[in-house]
Amino acid sequence: MPPGSVPHYTWDHEARTEAAILQITWPGWAVLYGTGSRLFHAIATWPTPEPLLLCDRTVEGLKAQMREAEMTALTGIDHP
Repeated sequence: MPPGSVPHYTWDHEARTEAAILQITWPGWAVLYGTGSRLFHAIATWPTPEPLLLCDRTVEGLKAQMREAEMTALTGIDHP
């Protein structure tokens, strides 16, 4: 018997789209959404002393962390 076709699913389409938009609008970051973890991830693509990986459950939370990381990189001061 020939193998049947397996349906193709796109999981968390809206979240993956939000991550793709963030990837385009925030240069200097690689952004993705983990369908297993259900977290948004941002990886700094500029030179850093140690790898810089940020994670959050929401796009807004990830943006805030990215903004904070950029300010820290520019000024050398951790901002609250």
